[in-house]
Amino acid sequence: MRVAGAEMIGKARRKAFAMLAFLKSELFLRFLGGFAVGAVAMVMLQPDEPPLFSSPAVAATQTDAGAL
Repeated sequence: MRVAGAEMIGKARRKAFAMLAFLKSELFLRFLGGFAVGAVAMVMLQPDEPPLFSSPAVAATQTDAGAL
């Protein structure tokens, strides 16, 4: 005799075990470690003050049709 929904419970359990195995895998831990190193690097390499030679971009307001 089969219980209705027992197959779904089995699938959900297999998915949960697969997810847990992935979270414990070396691939995931290396991937997560890469993000951690990147986040630390972004914080450490932030400049303390804005660049000296920055200027806003200026859009061209007039074109010379004969030059093209």
